[in-house]
Amino acid sequence: MTPKHIFLSSFVLASGLMLASCSEDLDSPVLPEAPGLAMPEAQPIDAGKLFGVWEGETSYGTNNQNYFEEQYRVEFQSVDDAEAVYSHWYTDAETGIRDSVVDVEYTYEFDGSKVVLTPKTAAADGGAAVITGVHTGGERMLLVTGNAGRTDSICTLVRTGDPEPAITGVDRTMPQPGEVVTVTGRNLQFVDHVYMPVEGGELEITGFTPGSKQISFTLPDADYAQGSIRMRSTSAGVDCYSPAYMFCKNTVFFHNFNTFGAKSPYTGTEFEYTINSMGTLKDHANALASANLPEGHCLYGAADVVSPDSLLSFFGDMPTDLPLATGGDDRKGYFRFSGGDRIQYAIDHSGGLFTDRTPSNQTAIQMDLYVVSDGVPEWKTGYLSWRFNKDGSNTSGDLLANVVGWSAEEPMSFAGGWRTFTIPLSAFEAMNGSGAYSTLGGLASQLKANNRQTIVTFVNYNLGGLPPMQALQSFQFCIANIRLVPYVTPANTPIE
Repeated sequence: MTPKHIFLSSFVLASGLMLASCSEDLDSPVLPEAPGLAMPEAQPIDAGKLFGVWEGETSYGTNNQNYFEEQYRVEFQSVDDAEAVYSHWYTDAETGIRDSVVDVEYTYEFDGSKVVLTPKTAAADGGAAVITGVHTGGERMLLVTGNAGRTDSICTLVRTGDPEPAITGVDRTMPQPGEVVTVTGRNLQFVDHVYMPVEGGELEITGFTPGSKQISFTLPDADYAQGSIRMRSTSAGVDCYSPAYMFCKNTVFFHNFNTFGAKSPYTGTEFEYTINSMGTLKDHANALASANLPEGHCLYGAADVVSPDSLLSFFGDMPTDLPLATGGDDRKGYFRFSGGDRIQYAIDHSGGLFTDRTPSNQTAIQMDLYVVSDGVPEWKTGYLSWRFNKDGSNTSGDLLANVVGWSAEEPMSFAGGWRTFTIPLSAFEAMNGSGAYSTLGGLASQLKANNRQTIVTFVNYNLGGLPPMQALQSFQFCIANIRLVPYVTPANTPIE
């Protein structure tokens, strides 16, 4: 049980005993509501000082022989960008293990002494609150929230660091030479050198297009190797790295979605399995070779964006209408396979990148997508449901993740061609903590031992926590190069 849960469980238990000792003949006293926080006077602060990292913590002492701290961090980007990332987690003082880590994206307004942080739409839909930061002097900031007319304190933060660049994503992690790669992140205006992993070392990229939120460059010809993109900021004195590895060709576990006429258990194909049974492998999902796309397919004739050799095309060879679903399992198409065998394949072919003891929540499933919605190359409705246990709940569960690559404000655009989509295995509750699924070896063996079939399906259903869906007249969803990759953001390292 986590420290946070121990504290809450102890509180609930004590409350239960207290209620049980009271006579039912006595009315419970009505306690006065605690007054809200008296706000301190806000002190002016220069915008350049707001820009940076602010941190704080509150200690909870001992509970059931467990001491832990609740920790907070806000990283403000420049006033011009007016965005911030609010992070919150618990740390066990004995083990140093973080628990319940949350990173929430905000926009903000700054008046010279106070800053009001408003959660972005996706975070607000998930219940994130508006936060006000009051600068109280001495590079200290009190974070407060409002609730039914009350003002409640979160924590006092102290400015701990100057702005540093950070990479949050890469739009193509298996790009071809000549394609444009776009790296997204924070404070990237400080980056002055970009390096790609190649056999025997790194290749510096020249002529990249700079920006505070993204950097783009055309990939030159080279002998690339799996590894992170490295970006250097000479002014900040640090190197930062991409969270997902590039060029993980060895860990692609579906190169081709064809069974080539093989029968169950599909020996010699990438649908081969060791579990006891398997149902229909594909429904309304066609395996296609990129060289044989039928006329009318969304990629037909688009030679500049057809880079995978083969793909899986939802919902067939041609675009189809996409109505709103009436339930969370109202599937338009799916494909099914042995997830345990595919994870084991990735471990065995990783060249040491993974072992059976690799933490599951430090890896991710990646795939290349190309989506067309009503004739426009973009993904703007529906979610991909990855279920390591197809027989579990269709909307929630510890072996299930329902994920989107778009937001209500911004569709996922494919105007430049195929793009990488990432599902961190930390999105599956079973992969976190110390349970049987917490390592890749455990995940593979448990899925096989428990006869778990994995199903990947597409659903256009209004599910809580996801953006609102819409019906489309014409839709096609293409997947290629499903692979397992390392997925953890290395800390920035000082330049030696």
